[in-house]
Amino acid sequence: MEKQWQTINPDPETLRRLSHQVKCSPLVARLLAIRGIESKIQATRFLQPSLSDLTPPMELAGMNEAVERIHRALTAGEKILVFGDYDADGITATAALVGFLRHCGARASYYIPHRIADGYGLGADFINNRAIPAGVGLIITADCGSASSEAVSLARQAGIHTIVTDHHPMTRIPLDAIAVVNPTRPECRANLAHLAGVGVAFYLIIALRAHLRKSGFWKNRREPNLKQLCDLVAVGTIADVAPLIAENRALAIAGLRQINQGVRPGIAALIRLSGSPDAPTDAEAVAFRLAPRLNAAGRLAHARMACELLLTDNTQKAGRLAKALCRLNNRRQSMEQDLLETILAGLPRLPGQMAQPALVVDGHRWHEGILGIVAARLVRRYHRPAVVISTHNGMGRGSARSIEGVDLTAVLKRCADLLDRFGGHPLAAGLSLPTASVSAFRSRLETVVGEMTTGLDAGPRLSIDAHVPLETITPELMNSLARLEPFGQGNPYPLFMDTGVRVHASKTVGDRHRQMVLEDGSGNGGRHPAIQFNVPGISLGVDRFRKIAYRPQWNYWNGRKRLQLIVEATDPGS
Repeated sequence: MEKQWQTINPDPETLRRLSHQVKCSPLVARLLAIRGIESKIQATRFLQPSLSDLTPPMELAGMNEAVERIHRALTAGEKILVFGDYDADGITATAALVGFLRHCGARASYYIPHRIADGYGLGADFINNRAIPAGVGLIITADCGSASSEAVSLARQAGIHTIVTDHHPMTRIPLDAIAVVNPTRPECRANLAHLAGVGVAFYLIIALRAHLRKSGFWKNRREPNLKQLCDLVAVGTIADVAPLIAENRALAIAGLRQINQGVRPGIAALIRLSGSPDAPTDAEAVAFRLAPRLNAAGRLAHARMACELLLTDNTQKAGRLAKALCRLNNRRQSMEQDLLETILAGLPRLPGQMAQPALVVDGHRWHEGILGIVAARLVRRYHRPAVVISTHNGMGRGSARSIEGVDLTAVLKRCADLLDRFGGHPLAAGLSLPTASVSAFRSRLETVVGEMTTGLDAGPRLSIDAHVPLETITPELMNSLARLEPFGQGNPYPLFMDTGVRVHASKTVGDRHRQMVLEDGSGNGGRHPAIQFNVPGISLGVDRFRKIAYRPQWNYWNGRKRLQLIVEATDPGS
């Protein structure tokens, strides 16, 4: 779908003030202003984030009750079980909690449900069949539990206490929980709703360590340095596409430093096997190399594999598990492509579907582990919310993805009478429903999304940060941009534009990608290697672009580091 080019133009006075106060280039000042930073204090906190500036954990509602109950469990030697989610956020949250509790000498174990056999979240079956027979005294959820009132109540009746740590939107808390630590709960005033599940778990760990310090717990054992857990926090936060702002930014930076030191055997092994081992691991590498491999375990096998990878201190075990995850990820990529092609081939047989503001597709026994990533690819392709549903034995399970401006949680609430279960975030959600309700759900969703999208732009926007001529792309400019890292959700990699760009050379790579050598219109600014990914109908005959949108990046290959342009869009002109 054709993108609408839009150049962002911040207030000129703000740019002048920032450039002077922060002592940065006009370009950096512009990028800061575009990110909503307007004062020296805001800029300093953004450019020099510190763990010492984190919001105090005790500001989170439920935190005091949580740490006191865990302290009692540690003192009494109770069995503590961490119940996690099967995505990378839940896996890293589980690993962080289990690792810390074991360091405290706790009788700590964990359980992550199987995506298909168990489904999402803490359920009654787990309480009856696992927690009670195992003699568990305390359950701590990780990245889940907010919607598990029935299971929490059942556990309470059996004498098992539950502490919920989660970040998913909630309107009411499980009343029988000993504590619910979720920054989205209505009465919480901590302003930490941007935390991922692993961020909430880490906040519990910070508070617990401080509580134990006051009680003298660390007199006879080494108090852990929590920076050593920041690698897990960074991976989970980035993988869950949480905004890299405020606390998340400080945690991600600390975590990326930890990752690049190669301290945790599991992450180090995964980096070695996932390509470009010479390149430093940044947020992009976490999002596109580490996270998919961790998620592959929960999608196609069992997330326990990924959690064990993160918990082990044994380099040989880490290597074996990392290889297994890479194999699973390769299989996931193949299955994902096959399902996408099946869906695309079937769309012409759905009359009027492509004219609708939302896309709902269903099929018999599609693999549930890949529905979400296929839905995301449909969203990118057609710029509208998409729901992919797998049906079996009279029930359908689906994953939904959305676009900016369409809140899936609000959409699904208006379809609640047709759904058996649903939950998630504004841009990503899961659901289940009777197969017989799929058609009615499709019609309702199309109506609701149609109402929400009235007045929104029809196509995707290409937001240009600045007009930056190719001749000005230098190592010095790249160093100034590095001050804004890590890039990701909430802090996107800067997107620049140039005009009158010449194509010195061009060739097709891997059928769908265009590799080029570009130079500015005058021909005096040097030549720049460039690549454009997934180009429909590649034409190599173009020798000039009226304008291009691009991101300058370092490319690491065979021990060398060189500048490369990632071309996001081109306009050949007439």
